[in-house]
Amino acid sequence: MPITRSPKGCRLLSLLLIGLAWGAVSPVWSQEMTPPHQIQWYEPVIVAAGVSVFFLVDNPIRSYMLDHQTTGRDDVASVFKKVGEPEVWALVPAVMVGTGLALKKPGLTRSGLRAVTSAALAGGITAVFKYTLGRERPSVAGSEPLEFIPFSGNVSMPSGHTSTAFGFAASLAEDVHPLWAKIGLYTLATGTAWSRVYNNNHWTSDVLAGAIVGLTSAKLVSGKWQVWGIRPPAVFADGHQVTVSWQGTF
Repeated sequence: MPITRSPKGCRLLSLLLIGLAWGAVSPVWSQEMTPPHQIQWYEPVIVAAGVSVFFLVDNPIRSYMLDHQTTGRDDVASVFKKVGEPEVWALVPAVMVGTGLALKKPGLTRSGLRAVTSAALAGGITAVFKYTLGRERPSVAGSEPLEFIPFSGNVSMPSGHTSTAFGFAASLAEDVHPLWAKIGLYTLATGTAWSRVYNNNHWTSDVLAGAIVGLTSAKLVSGKWQVWGIRPPAVFADGHQVTVSWQGTF
């Protein structure tokens, strides 16, 4: 169904910006230094196998969502969808970076840069998988969950909105201290995933894969996980400009 821009979505965006700008002065900037988890070759295989199990419920969940659509749920879905769009995952970190530079709070600047980097990385990884897998969207007439035609231009899996929303939310969740803030961020990301299935834009397994991509991206950017010896981005701010470097061993 066509989704229009909702004034409620704009209000949510404004509240989110104000809330983060107000609450960002109290995050935990200094993380406990523990050795990063090195991603092993078999872990993506296990994850892929787990996601594939959801192929069995993709059609039943699509049918349930289509049979239980209401005007109220349409409005909620249109709001949650925005969390996976640049007006939130890019604009909110931009406000944080600008505020951090203006108030000379490097921790706030780093947190904003990590959040946008995590979302952008998730979006890039998602784009590669989308075009490689070539899965047809559920909104296409006659589509089935197991229809994969690599490099066909079909771009259903993973869900891009979901991956960027989880990359953004998981990154900020590592820096904010209150539990309610962490829960709120993950609720927004989960709502984005739900909205993509509700609107028949993605299969359930698409959004699950997108969530995994987003979480993994946030962990890589924060340095909690590593692959190929890639270190977390280093950020340098002198009050006037920001420099970011990223190194790895191949």
